[in-house]
Amino acid sequence: MDPRSDGEHLAQLLDGHITTQLIAAAVRFGIPDLLGEEVVAVPRLSAASGIRLAELPRFLYALQRIGLVEAVGAGEFKATPMMRHLRSGTGGLHGHALMAGKIYYDVWADLDHTLRTGGSAFDHHGGSLWDHLAKEPETAAAFTRTMNWNTGRILDELTALYPFPETGIIADLGAGEGTVTAGLAERLPGAGFVVFEQPSVIGNTRRALAELGVADRCSFVSGDFLEQVPPGADLYLLKSVLHNWGDPAADRILRNCRAAMAGRGRLLVIEHAADSVDPVAAAMRDMIMLVLFGGRDRTVGEYGALLEAAGFEVSRTWSGSAGLRLLEAVPR
Repeated sequence: MDPRSDGEHLAQLLDGHITTQLIAAAVRFGIPDLLGEEVVAVPRLSAASGIRLAELPRFLYALQRIGLVEAVGAGEFKATPMMRHLRSGTGGLHGHALMAGKIYYDVWADLDHTLRTGGSAFDHHGGSLWDHLAKEPETAAAFTRTMNWNTGRILDELTALYPFPETGIIADLGAGEGTVTAGLAERLPGAGFVVFEQPSVIGNTRRALAELGVADRCSFVSGDFLEQVPPGADLYLLKSVLHNWGDPAADRILRNCRAAMAGRGRLLVIEHAADSVDPVAAAMRDMIMLVLFGGRDRTVGEYGALLEAAGFEVSRTWSGSAGLRLLEAVPR
């Protein structure tokens, strides 16, 4: 490759902070929703968004440079198809942009701390990500939308891969707003559910499932799975949980699951395995887990070793698309 091209590419990478903040600001000011499917004149967009009229054209031309808007006439712009993914209510990229532009952005500036200590960069920000979300409702809502979107995308595949029981009790550990529980409740009318979340979250979980009409089939339990897990379920779900934690904490969670099962039931671990996707993509995601949580992505074998060490035997595994892996484990 031409060395000059190498340098130009590196310069573009170094300017990634500009792109992140342009996208995040567009979402914060509501530009994706305000443009909609229309061609909108700059004065009208300025009045609706609160961006100063003198600065708005400059901002819009910068957004055009990264492919989010298109100038269609003198002082008129429209959204591109890519911009539509940033509208509120269309999926997780709206929430992800809000997170990337503020809380993630601030924390990544402390990457040095993580590389020196192995701990989450949130250690420099007065608590974990969960602590920050508990104090910032708008940020927490953006995070939840992103997680719900990510979960919703795989529900059909998840239920096609795994033979969920038609009856019995399913415990959703770290349930968020209950997207998995709601999806399973729709597909398994004979099953009941235990929904387990932190005290700061469980109220939102209950409201979300009530709006979907399935709260009456759920028992809501608040707590911390690093301390204990509700006993008595037939199937325990850990979806995208273990990768948020380093090995000692992951071991504690699994041992608490094992204790709650009292020799019966099954555990289903749902993760995207590090050895089942593009190595470069896996490396980036692993760094995200490290910086945000002090956690790590793992291979299927590493998840299996964690389960074995915590008193489980891996009984079956399933492979899905985009690195999705399911490990079923039973008490040993």
